[in-house]
Amino acid sequence: MKNIKTHINKNIRGIILCTLYFVLCTSLNAQNITTKVDTTAFKIGEELKLEMLVKTKPTSAVIFPESKLMGALEVLNSYKVDTLENGEFLKLKKEYGLTHFDAGRYTIPQQKIMINGSPFVTDSLLVEVVDVVVDTTKQKMYDIKPITEVEKPSSGFPFWILYILLGLVALAGVLYLIFFRKTKKEKREENKLPPFEKAIQQLSSLDNSSLLEQSEYKKYYSQLTDVLKKYLEEEVYSNALEQTSDELITKLELLRDSGELPLSREVIQDLKKVLQTSDLVKFAKSQPDLGAAKVDRNTIESVINETKQALPEPTEEELLLNEQYRLEQEAKKKKRKIIYASIAGFAVIMLTLAGFAIKYGYDTVKDTIIGHPTKELLEEKAWIRSEYGNPAIVITTPKVLKRLKNEQLDALGSQAFAYVSLSGDLSIAASTTVIPKAALKSTEDSESEESLIDLEKANEGSLQMMEQRGAKDIIVKQEEYELPKGIEGMRAYGTMSMEHPVTKKYQTMTYQILSFSQDNALQQIILFNAEGDKYGEKIIKRVIESVELKKSEE
Repeated sequence: MKNIKTHINKNIRGIILCTLYFVLCTSLNAQNITTKVDTTAFKIGEELKLEMLVKTKPTSAVIFPESKLMGALEVLNSYKVDTLENGEFLKLKKEYGLTHFDAGRYTIPQQKIMINGSPFVTDSLLVEVVDVVVDTTKQKMYDIKPITEVEKPSSGFPFWILYILLGLVALAGVLYLIFFRKTKKEKREENKLPPFEKAIQQLSSLDNSSLLEQSEYKKYYSQLTDVLKKYLEEEVYSNALEQTSDELITKLELLRDSGELPLSREVIQDLKKVLQTSDLVKFAKSQPDLGAAKVDRNTIESVINETKQALPEPTEEELLLNEQYRLEQEAKKKKRKIIYASIAGFAVIMLTLAGFAIKYGYDTVKDTIIGHPTKELLEEKAWIRSEYGNPAIVITTPKVLKRLKNEQLDALGSQAFAYVSLSGDLSIAASTTVIPKAALKSTEDSESEESLIDLEKANEGSLQMMEQRGAKDIIVKQEEYELPKGIEGMRAYGTMSMEHPVTKKYQTMTYQILSFSQDNALQQIILFNAEGDKYGEKIIKRVIESVELKKSEE
Protein backbone atom coordinates (compact mmCIF):
# COMPACT_ATOMS: atom_id res chain seq x y z
CA MET A 1 0.00 0.00 0.00
CA LYS A 2 2.86 2.34 0.92
CA ASN A 3 4.57 1.68 -2.40
CA ILE A 4 1.38 2.54 -4.28
CA LYS A 5 1.15 5.95 -2.49
CA THR A 6 4.79 6.71 -3.24
CA HIS A 7 4.28 5.84 -6.89
CA ILE A 8 1.16 8.09 -7.07
CA ASN A 9 3.04 11.05 -5.45
CA LYS A 10 5.85 10.67 -7.96
CA ASN A 11 3.41 10.65 -10.83
CA ILE A 12 1.65 13.80 -9.48
CA ARG A 13 4.97 15.65 -9.13
CA GLY A 14 5.87 14.61 -12.64
CA ILE A 15 2.57 15.86 -14.03
CA ILE A 16 2.94 19.22 -12.23
CA LEU A 17 6.51 19.69 -13.51
CA CYS A 18 5.44 18.84 -17.06
CA THR A 19 2.56 21.31 -16.81
CA LEU A 20 4.82 24.10 -15.54
CA TYR A 21 7.33 23.39 -18.28
CA PHE A 22 4.60 23.53 -20.93
CA VAL A 23 3.24 26.87 -19.54
CA LEU A 24 6.74 28.36 -19.36
CA CYS A 25 7.57 27.31 -22.91
CA THR A 26 4.27 28.70 -24.16
CA SER A 27 4.86 31.96 -22.34
CA LEU A 28 8.39 32.33 -23.69
CA ASN A 29 7.16 31.70 -27.18
CA ALA A 30 4.40 34.29 -26.72
CA GLN A 31 6.60 36.82 -24.92
CA ASN A 32 9.96 36.72 -26.74
CA ILE A 33 12.60 38.92 -24.88
CA THR A 34 16.09 39.69 -26.16
CA THR A 35 18.81 42.02 -24.80
CA LYS A 36 22.01 43.26 -26.41
CA VAL A 37 24.62 46.05 -26.14
CA ASP A 38 26.11 48.10 -28.96
CA THR A 39 29.62 47.12 -27.80
CA THR A 40 31.12 44.91 -25.15
CA ALA A 41 34.07 47.27 -24.50
CA PHE A 42 33.86 51.03 -24.07
CA LYS A 43 36.07 53.79 -22.64
CA ILE A 44 35.71 55.41 -19.24
CA GLY A 45 32.88 57.95 -19.28
CA GLU A 46 31.54 56.91 -22.69
CA GLU A 47 27.89 55.94 -23.16
CA LEU A 48 27.05 52.26 -23.66
CA LYS A 49 23.71 51.51 -25.34
CA LEU A 50 21.72 48.62 -23.80
CA GLU A 51 18.75 47.47 -25.89
CA MET A 52 15.77 45.40 -24.63
CA LEU A 53 13.42 44.00 -27.29
CA VAL A 54 10.07 42.46 -26.31
CA LYS A 55 7.90 40.60 -28.84
CA THR A 56 4.35 40.40 -27.48
CA LYS A 57 0.68 40.66 -28.36
CA PRO A 58 -0.85 44.11 -28.98
CA THR A 59 -3.13 43.72 -25.97
CA SER A 60 -0.26 43.05 -23.54
CA ALA A 61 0.75 45.60 -20.91
CA VAL A 62 4.56 45.85 -20.77
CA ILE A 63 6.49 47.72 -18.05
CA PHE A 64 10.25 48.14 -18.54
CA PRO A 65 12.60 48.64 -15.56
CA GLU A 66 13.36 52.21 -14.45
CA SER A 67 16.33 52.54 -12.12
CA LYS A 68 19.40 54.74 -11.66
CA LEU A 69 21.82 51.84 -11.56
CA MET A 70 22.15 48.53 -13.37
CA GLY A 71 24.66 46.68 -11.30
CA ALA A 72 27.80 48.84 -11.07
CA LEU A 73 26.88 50.85 -14.17
CA GLU A 74 25.11 54.20 -13.94
CA VAL A 75 22.03 54.88 -16.09
CA LEU A 76 22.65 58.15 -17.93
CA ASN A 77 19.59 58.09 -20.20
CA SER A 78 16.38 56.14 -20.37
CA TYR A 79 15.11 56.52 -23.94
CA LYS A 80 11.49 56.33 -25.06
CA VAL A 81 9.99 52.97 -26.08
CA ASP A 82 9.94 52.41 -29.84
CA THR A 83 6.99 50.31 -31.17
CA LEU A 84 7.29 48.17 -34.33
CA GLU A 85 4.43 46.17 -35.87
CA ASN A 86 5.20 42.59 -36.90
CA GLY A 87 2.05 40.82 -38.09
CA GLU A 88 -0.09 39.82 -35.18
CA PHE A 89 2.68 40.74 -32.70
CA LEU A 90 4.27 44.00 -31.62
CA LYS A 91 7.96 44.59 -31.03
CA LEU A 92 8.70 47.03 -28.19
CA LYS A 93 12.28 48.35 -28.17
CA LYS A 94 13.65 50.12 -25.09
CA GLU A 95 17.17 51.58 -24.95
CA TYR A 96 19.27 52.69 -21.97
CA GLY A 97 22.45 54.76 -21.93
CA LEU A 98 24.93 53.35 -19.39
CA THR A 99 28.39 54.50 -18.26
CA HIS A 100 31.10 53.89 -15.68
CA PHE A 101 34.23 55.74 -14.53
CA ASP A 102 36.49 52.91 -13.35
CA ALA A 103 38.27 50.51 -15.68
CA GLY A 104 37.42 46.80 -15.31
CA ARG A 105 34.97 44.04 -16.23
CA TYR A 106 31.38 44.46 -15.08
CA THR A 107 28.18 42.45 -15.38
CA ILE A 108 24.87 44.01 -16.33
CA PRO A 109 22.60 41.88 -14.15
CA GLN A 110 19.27 40.40 -15.17
CA GLN A 111 16.54 43.02 -15.37
CA LYS A 112 12.87 42.42 -14.55
CA ILE A 113 10.23 43.25 -17.20
CA MET A 114 6.56 43.07 -16.20
CA ILE A 115 4.20 41.73 -18.89
CA ASN A 116 0.50 41.58 -18.00
CA GLY A 117 1.48 41.67 -14.33
CA SER A 118 3.87 38.71 -14.61
CA PRO A 119 7.65 39.17 -14.14
CA PHE A 120 10.13 38.12 -16.85
CA VAL A 121 13.89 38.51 -16.60
CA THR A 122 16.45 39.38 -19.25
CA ASP A 123 19.83 37.74 -19.79
CA SER A 124 22.84 39.15 -17.93
CA LEU A 125 25.62 40.65 -20.05
CA LEU A 126 29.36 41.06 -19.48
CA VAL A 127 31.00 44.33 -20.56
CA GLU A 128 34.46 45.86 -20.15
CA VAL A 129 35.34 49.47 -19.27
CA VAL A 130 38.65 50.36 -20.91
CA ASP A 131 41.05 52.92 -19.42
CA VAL A 132 42.20 55.86 -21.55
CA VAL A 133 45.85 55.33 -22.43
CA VAL A 134 48.03 58.46 -22.39
CA ASP A 135 51.22 58.45 -24.48
CA THR A 136 53.66 60.25 -22.18
CA THR A 137 56.22 60.41 -24.99
CA LYS A 138 53.91 62.70 -26.96
CA GLN A 139 52.09 64.41 -24.13
CA LYS A 140 54.28 66.96 -22.33
CA MET A 141 54.00 66.86 -18.53
CA TYR A 142 53.72 70.08 -16.52
CA ASP A 143 54.24 70.89 -12.86
CA ILE A 144 51.24 71.62 -10.70
CA LYS A 145 50.55 75.34 -10.85
CA PRO A 146 50.69 77.24 -7.57
CA ILE A 147 47.61 78.82 -6.04
CA THR A 148 47.05 82.28 -7.47
CA GLU A 149 45.06 84.91 -5.67
CA VAL A 150 42.54 86.75 -7.81
CA GLU A 151 40.63 89.88 -7.04
CA LYS A 152 37.04 89.42 -5.99
CA PRO A 153 34.83 90.34 -8.94
CA SER A 154 32.63 93.35 -8.59
CA SER A 155 29.18 92.45 -7.33
CA GLY A 156 27.53 95.26 -9.24
CA PHE A 157 26.14 98.29 -7.48
CA PRO A 158 28.32 99.38 -4.51
CA PHE A 159 25.84 98.87 -1.70
CA TRP A 160 27.98 100.85 0.78
CA ILE A 161 26.77 104.00 -1.02
CA LEU A 162 23.19 102.90 -0.36
CA TYR A 163 24.01 102.30 3.30
CA ILE A 164 25.45 105.82 3.64
CA LEU A 165 22.41 107.34 1.93
CA LEU A 166 20.04 105.42 4.19
CA GLY A 167 22.02 106.57 7.23
CA LEU A 168 21.85 110.20 6.08
CA VAL A 169 18.12 109.92 5.38
CA ALA A 170 17.57 108.45 8.84
CA LEU A 171 19.64 111.25 10.40
CA ALA A 172 17.69 113.88 8.44
CA GLY A 173 14.43 112.33 9.61
CA VAL A 174 15.54 112.43 13.24
CA LEU A 175 16.68 116.07 12.95
CA TYR A 176 13.34 117.00 11.36
CA LEU A 177 11.39 115.31 14.14
CA ILE A 178 13.45 117.07 16.79
CA PHE A 179 13.92 120.58 15.35
CA PHE A 180 11.33 121.27 12.69
CA ARG A 181 8.25 119.19 13.35
CA LYS A 182 6.13 120.82 15.99
CA THR A 183 4.52 118.61 18.56
CA LYS A 184 0.78 118.64 19.20
CA LYS A 185 1.44 120.41 22.47
CA GLU A 186 3.45 123.16 20.74
CA LYS A 187 0.74 123.56 18.10
CA ARG A 188 -1.87 123.87 20.83
CA GLU A 189 0.24 126.47 22.59
CA GLU A 190 0.59 128.46 19.37
CA ASN A 191 -3.13 128.30 18.64
CA LYS A 192 -4.09 129.00 22.21
CA LEU A 193 -6.16 132.18 22.69
CA PRO A 194 -5.63 134.57 25.59
CA PRO A 195 -7.88 133.66 28.57
CA PHE A 196 -10.35 136.54 28.06
CA GLU A 197 -10.85 135.90 24.30
CA LYS A 198 -11.15 132.18 24.97
CA ALA A 199 -13.83 132.74 27.64
CA ILE A 200 -15.85 135.01 25.32
CA GLN A 201 -15.51 132.47 22.51
CA GLN A 202 -16.73 129.65 24.77
CA LEU A 203 -19.77 131.78 25.80
CA SER A 204 -20.50 132.38 22.12
CA SER A 205 -20.30 128.63 21.44
CA LEU A 206 -22.67 128.03 24.34
CA ASP A 207 -25.14 130.53 22.82
CA ASN A 208 -25.03 128.64 19.52
CA SER A 209 -25.73 125.30 21.18
CA SER A 210 -29.25 123.86 21.45
CA LEU A 211 -28.98 122.90 25.13
CA LEU A 212 -31.65 125.38 26.28
CA GLU A 213 -34.07 124.42 23.49
CA GLN A 214 -33.66 120.77 24.51
CA SER A 215 -34.07 121.66 28.21
CA GLU A 216 -30.56 120.38 28.97
CA TYR A 217 -30.24 122.88 31.84
CA LYS A 218 -27.81 120.78 33.84
CA LYS A 219 -25.30 120.64 30.98
CA TYR A 220 -25.88 124.28 30.17
CA TYR A 221 -25.15 125.54 33.71
CA SER A 222 -22.19 123.16 34.08
CA GLN A 223 -20.55 124.58 30.97
CA LEU A 224 -21.49 128.16 31.94
CA THR A 225 -19.86 127.98 35.38
CA ASP A 226 -16.84 126.13 33.95
CA VAL A 227 -16.19 129.05 31.57
CA LEU A 228 -15.94 131.42 34.55
CA LYS A 229 -13.85 129.06 36.69
CA LYS A 230 -11.35 128.39 33.88
CA TYR A 231 -10.95 132.11 33.29
CA LEU A 232 -10.38 132.80 36.98
CA GLU A 233 -7.89 129.91 37.24
CA GLU A 234 -5.83 131.19 34.31
CA GLU A 235 -5.97 134.91 35.16
CA VAL A 236 -6.63 135.34 38.89
CA TYR A 237 -5.67 132.36 41.03
CA SER A 238 -5.09 128.63 40.73
CA ASN A 239 -7.40 125.72 41.71
CA ALA A 240 -10.56 127.69 40.88
CA LEU A 241 -11.92 124.69 38.98
CA GLU A 242 -11.73 122.53 42.12
CA GLN A 243 -13.65 124.92 44.38
CA THR A 244 -17.32 124.78 45.29
CA SER A 245 -19.60 127.75 44.69
CA ASP A 246 -19.32 128.98 48.30
CA GLU A 247 -15.52 128.63 48.26
CA LEU A 248 -15.35 130.57 45.00
CA ILE A 249 -17.45 133.49 46.37
CA THR A 250 -15.41 133.53 49.60
CA LYS A 251 -12.15 133.66 47.62
CA LEU A 252 -13.38 136.56 45.46
CA GLU A 253 -14.50 138.52 48.58
CA LEU A 254 -11.07 138.01 50.16
CA LEU A 255 -9.36 139.23 47.00
CA ARG A 256 -11.68 142.26 46.93
CA ASP A 257 -11.05 143.10 50.60
CA SER A 258 -7.27 142.77 50.14
CA GLY A 259 -7.33 145.06 47.13
CA GLU A 260 -5.88 142.45 44.76
CA LEU A 261 -9.11 142.23 42.73
CA PRO A 262 -11.32 145.31 43.20
CA LEU A 263 -14.71 143.89 42.17
CA SER A 264 -17.95 145.62 43.19
CA ARG A 265 -20.22 144.05 45.79
CA GLU A 266 -23.06 144.00 43.27
CA VAL A 267 -21.05 141.89 40.79
CA ILE A 268 -20.14 139.38 43.50
CA GLN A 269 -23.75 139.21 44.69
CA ASP A 270 -25.01 138.68 41.13
CA LEU A 271 -22.41 135.92 40.64
CA LYS A 272 -23.49 134.33 43.92
CA LYS A 273 -27.09 134.11 42.70
CA VAL A 274 -25.99 132.51 39.41
CA LEU A 275 -23.89 129.93 41.26
CA GLN A 276 -26.76 129.12 43.61
CA THR A 277 -29.10 128.64 40.66
CA SER A 278 -26.46 126.41 38.99
CA ASP A 279 -26.17 124.26 42.11
CA LEU A 280 -29.97 123.85 42.30
CA VAL A 281 -30.08 122.83 38.62
CA LYS A 282 -27.20 120.40 38.88
CA PHE A 283 -28.00 118.82 42.25
CA ALA A 284 -31.70 119.48 42.94
CA LYS A 285 -32.87 119.10 39.34
CA SER A 286 -34.45 122.56 39.36
CA GLN A 287 -35.93 123.80 36.07
CA PRO A 288 -35.42 127.58 35.56
CA ASP A 289 -37.17 129.31 32.73
CA LEU A 290 -35.43 130.15 29.49
CA GLY A 291 -35.25 133.88 30.21
CA ALA A 292 -33.59 133.35 33.62
CA ALA A 293 -30.94 131.11 32.00
CA LYS A 294 -30.06 133.79 29.49
CA VAL A 295 -29.85 136.43 32.22
CA ASP A 296 -27.47 134.19 34.16
CA ARG A 297 -25.39 133.81 31.03
CA ASN A 298 -25.08 137.61 30.69
CA THR A 299 -24.19 137.87 34.38
CA ILE A 300 -21.25 135.49 33.87
CA GLU A 301 -20.04 137.57 30.93
CA SER A 302 -20.29 140.76 33.02
CA VAL A 303 -18.24 139.14 35.82
CA ILE A 304 -15.58 138.15 33.29
CA ASN A 305 -15.51 141.65 31.79
CA GLU A 306 -15.26 143.37 35.18
CA THR A 307 -12.60 140.91 36.33
CA LYS A 308 -10.51 141.70 33.27
CA GLN A 309 -10.84 145.45 33.92
CA ALA A 310 -10.07 144.99 37.60
CA LEU A 311 -6.89 143.08 36.95
CA PRO A 312 -3.87 145.40 37.19
CA GLU A 313 -1.74 145.84 34.08
CA PRO A 314 1.60 144.06 34.37
CA THR A 315 4.46 146.40 35.19
CA GLU A 316 7.46 146.74 32.92
CA GLU A 317 9.51 144.73 35.39
CA GLU A 318 6.96 141.92 35.34
CA LEU A 319 6.92 141.96 31.56
CA LEU A 320 10.71 141.74 31.51
CA LEU A 321 10.64 138.89 33.99
CA ASN A 322 8.01 137.10 31.92
CA GLU A 323 10.04 137.65 28.75
CA GLN A 324 13.19 136.44 30.49
CA TYR A 325 11.33 133.38 31.75
CA ARG A 326 10.02 132.73 28.24
CA LEU A 327 13.52 133.02 26.76
CA GLU A 328 14.93 130.70 29.42
CA GLN A 329 12.27 128.13 28.66
CA GLU A 330 12.97 128.37 24.93
CA ALA A 331 16.72 128.01 25.61
CA LYS A 332 16.05 124.92 27.72
CA LYS A 333 13.89 123.45 24.96
CA LYS A 334 16.55 124.20 22.36
CA LYS A 335 19.25 122.65 24.54
CA ARG A 336 17.16 119.51 25.01
CA LYS A 337 16.60 119.29 21.26
CA ILE A 338 20.33 119.63 20.57
CA ILE A 339 21.08 116.88 23.08
CA TYR A 340 18.45 114.60 21.58
CA ALA A 341 19.68 115.35 18.05
CA SER A 342 23.28 114.64 19.05
CA ILE A 343 22.31 111.34 20.64
CA ALA A 344 20.21 110.38 17.61
CA GLY A 345 22.94 111.42 15.16
CA PHE A 346 25.56 109.51 17.14
CA ALA A 347 23.30 106.44 17.20
CA VAL A 348 22.75 106.61 13.42
CA ILE A 349 26.49 107.00 12.79
CA MET A 350 27.32 104.09 15.13
CA LEU A 351 24.70 101.87 13.50
CA THR A 352 26.08 102.76 10.05
CA LEU A 353 29.62 101.98 11.18
CA ALA A 354 28.41 98.73 12.74
CA GLY A 355 26.85 97.77 9.39
CA PHE A 356 30.13 98.50 7.58
CA ALA A 357 32.06 96.56 10.22
CA ILE A 358 29.81 93.51 9.76
CA LYS A 359 30.18 93.67 5.97
CA TYR A 360 33.84 94.66 5.59
CA GLY A 361 35.35 93.85 9.00
CA TYR A 362 36.12 95.99 12.04
CA ASP A 363 39.81 96.53 11.22
CA THR A 364 39.06 97.70 7.68
CA VAL A 365 36.49 100.25 8.88
CA LYS A 366 38.76 101.44 11.72
CA ASP A 367 41.77 101.81 9.42
CA THR A 368 39.67 103.62 6.80
CA ILE A 369 38.33 106.17 9.29
CA ILE A 370 41.34 106.63 11.56
CA GLY A 371 43.94 105.90 8.92
CA HIS A 372 46.77 103.37 8.71
CA PRO A 373 50.22 104.23 7.32
CA THR A 374 50.79 101.00 5.39
CA LYS A 375 47.18 100.96 4.17
CA GLU A 376 47.77 104.39 2.64
CA LEU A 377 50.96 103.11 1.01
CA LEU A 378 49.14 100.08 -0.39
CA GLU A 379 46.44 102.32 -1.87
CA GLU A 380 48.94 104.65 -3.56
CA LYS A 381 47.60 105.12 -7.10
CA ALA A 382 50.97 105.59 -8.81
CA TRP A 383 53.47 102.95 -7.73
CA ILE A 384 56.98 103.57 -9.06
CA ARG A 385 58.90 101.07 -11.19
CA SER A 386 62.58 101.84 -11.40
CA GLU A 387 66.07 100.34 -11.82
CA TYR A 388 68.53 100.36 -8.94
CA GLY A 389 72.28 99.64 -9.22
CA ASN A 390 74.39 97.98 -11.90
CA PRO A 391 73.65 95.23 -12.70
CA ALA A 392 70.17 96.63 -12.20
CA ILE A 393 67.46 95.42 -9.89
CA VAL A 394 64.14 96.42 -11.45
CA ILE A 395 61.44 96.72 -8.81
CA THR A 396 58.01 98.35 -8.31
CA THR A 397 57.48 100.14 -4.99
CA PRO A 398 54.89 102.55 -3.54
CA LYS A 399 57.64 105.13 -2.96
CA VAL A 400 60.96 105.66 -4.70
CA LEU A 401 64.02 104.08 -3.03
CA LYS A 402 66.65 106.63 -2.05
CA ARG A 403 70.37 105.97 -2.46
CA LEU A 404 72.32 105.22 0.73
CA LYS A 405 75.89 106.46 1.08
CA ASN A 406 78.45 105.67 3.77
CA GLU A 407 82.03 104.55 4.06
CA GLN A 408 81.15 100.95 4.80
CA LEU A 409 79.11 100.61 1.59
CA ASP A 410 81.83 102.33 -0.44
CA ALA A 411 84.44 99.97 1.00
CA LEU A 412 82.35 96.95 -0.03
CA GLY A 413 81.66 98.41 -3.47
CA SER A 414 77.92 98.28 -2.79
CA GLN A 415 75.15 100.36 -4.33
CA ALA A 416 72.28 100.46 -1.85
CA PHE A 417 68.83 102.03 -2.04
CA ALA A 418 66.10 102.01 0.59
CA TYR A 419 62.73 103.32 1.71
CA VAL A 420 61.53 103.33 5.34
CA SER A 421 57.95 104.35 6.16
CA LEU A 422 57.47 107.26 8.58
CA SER A 423 55.78 104.89 11.04
CA GLY A 424 58.77 102.53 10.87
CA ASP A 425 56.47 99.55 10.20
CA LEU A 426 57.73 98.90 6.64
CA SER A 427 61.06 99.10 4.86
CA ILE A 428 62.27 98.08 1.39
CA ALA A 429 65.93 97.93 0.39
CA ALA A 430 67.79 96.85 -2.77
CA SER A 431 71.55 96.53 -3.05
CA THR A 432 74.10 95.41 -5.64
CA THR A 433 77.64 94.50 -4.61
CA VAL A 434 80.15 93.94 -7.41
CA ILE A 435 82.85 91.44 -6.41
CA PRO A 436 86.24 91.77 -8.19
CA LYS A 437 86.93 88.98 -10.66
CA ALA A 438 90.30 88.37 -9.06
CA ALA A 439 88.56 87.48 -5.83
CA LEU A 440 86.18 85.18 -7.67
CA LYS A 441 89.00 83.25 -9.40
CA SER A 442 90.51 82.10 -6.17
CA THR A 443 89.71 78.50 -7.11
CA GLU A 444 91.21 77.40 -10.43
CA ASP A 445 89.00 74.37 -10.95
CA SER A 446 85.74 76.25 -10.48
CA GLU A 447 83.27 75.81 -13.30
CA SER A 448 81.99 79.41 -13.21
CA GLU A 449 82.54 82.64 -11.42
CA GLU A 450 78.98 82.80 -10.12
CA SER A 451 79.31 79.47 -8.33
CA LEU A 452 81.86 81.01 -5.98
CA ILE A 453 79.27 83.42 -4.47
CA ASP A 454 77.69 81.55 -1.58
CA LEU A 455 74.20 83.04 -1.38
CA GLU A 456 73.37 81.26 1.86
CA LYS A 457 76.40 82.85 3.54
CA ALA A 458 75.48 86.20 1.97
CA ASN A 459 72.09 86.00 3.70
CA GLU A 460 73.78 85.05 6.97
CA GLY A 461 76.11 88.04 6.62
CA SER A 462 73.14 90.38 6.18
CA LEU A 463 71.49 88.93 9.29
CA GLN A 464 74.72 89.37 11.29
CA MET A 465 74.80 93.05 10.30
CA MET A 466 71.20 93.41 11.52
CA GLU A 467 72.14 91.73 14.79
CA GLN A 468 75.05 94.15 15.23
CA ARG A 469 72.57 97.03 14.81
CA GLY A 470 70.37 95.78 17.67
CA ALA A 471 68.15 93.05 16.19
CA LYS A 472 67.52 90.11 18.52
CA ASP A 473 65.43 86.94 18.82
CA ILE A 474 66.15 86.22 15.14
CA ILE A 475 64.38 83.18 13.68
CA VAL A 476 65.84 82.12 10.31
CA LYS A 477 64.66 79.79 7.56
CA GLN A 478 66.43 79.47 4.22
CA GLU A 479 65.33 77.95 0.94
CA GLU A 480 66.13 78.08 -2.73
CA TYR A 481 64.15 80.71 -4.60
CA GLU A 482 63.44 81.31 -8.28
CA LEU A 483 62.15 84.44 -9.96
CA PRO A 484 59.35 84.15 -12.54
CA LYS A 485 61.91 84.48 -15.37
CA GLY A 486 63.93 81.54 -14.09
CA ILE A 487 66.76 83.32 -12.20
CA GLU A 488 67.63 81.18 -9.20
CA GLY A 489 68.63 82.54 -5.84
CA MET A 490 68.38 82.04 -2.10
CA ARG A 491 65.66 83.27 0.23
CA ALA A 492 66.02 83.83 3.97
CA TYR A 493 62.90 84.67 5.95
CA GLY A 494 61.54 84.68 9.47
CA THR A 495 60.99 87.09 12.37
CA MET A 496 63.16 89.26 14.61
CA SER A 497 62.73 91.91 17.28
CA MET A 498 63.85 95.39 16.28
CA GLU A 499 63.75 98.77 17.99
CA HIS A 500 60.97 100.97 16.65
CA PRO A 501 62.44 104.23 15.32
CA VAL A 502 59.58 106.30 16.81
CA THR A 503 58.57 104.63 20.08
CA LYS A 504 62.07 103.20 20.77
CA LYS A 505 60.39 100.00 21.92
CA TYR A 506 61.15 96.58 20.50
CA GLN A 507 58.56 95.13 18.14
CA THR A 508 58.40 91.90 16.19
CA MET A 509 59.09 92.28 12.47
CA THR A 510 58.86 89.76 9.66
CA TYR A 511 61.64 89.91 7.12
CA GLN A 512 62.63 88.45 3.75
CA ILE A 513 66.09 88.54 2.15
CA LEU A 514 66.27 87.58 -1.54
CA SER A 515 69.85 87.03 -2.78
CA PHE A 516 70.94 86.45 -6.38
CA SER A 517 74.32 86.31 -8.13
CA GLN A 518 75.04 87.21 -11.74
CA ASP A 519 77.81 89.01 -13.62
CA ASN A 520 80.17 88.61 -10.59
CA ALA A 521 77.72 90.67 -8.52
CA LEU A 522 75.65 89.93 -5.44
CA GLN A 523 72.14 91.38 -5.69
CA GLN A 524 69.94 91.50 -2.60
CA ILE A 525 66.41 92.68 -1.82
CA ILE A 526 65.61 93.08 1.89
CA LEU A 527 62.05 93.68 3.07
CA PHE A 528 60.63 94.29 6.55
CA ASN A 529 57.10 94.75 7.84
CA ALA A 530 55.46 94.68 11.28
CA GLU A 531 54.19 91.23 12.20
CA GLY A 532 50.43 90.95 11.75
CA ASP A 533 50.17 94.00 9.48
CA LYS A 534 48.00 92.67 6.64
CA TYR A 535 48.54 95.79 4.52
CA GLY A 536 52.31 95.51 4.86
CA GLU A 537 52.12 91.85 3.85
CA LYS A 538 50.24 92.78 0.68
CA ILE A 539 52.82 95.47 -0.15
CA ILE A 540 55.73 93.03 0.33
CA LYS A 541 53.99 90.42 -1.82
CA ARG A 542 53.39 92.91 -4.62
CA VAL A 543 56.98 94.17 -4.47
CA ILE A 544 58.43 90.64 -4.66
CA GLU A 545 56.21 89.75 -7.61
CA SER A 546 57.58 92.78 -9.48
CA VAL A 547 61.30 91.93 -9.11
CA GLU A 548 63.33 91.64 -12.32
CA LEU A 549 67.11 91.42 -12.67
CA LYS A 550 69.13 92.79 -15.57
CA LYS A 551 72.61 92.04 -16.82
CA SER A 552 75.35 94.58 -16.16
CA GLU A 553 75.88 97.42 -18.61
CA GLU A 554 79.52 97.47 -19.80
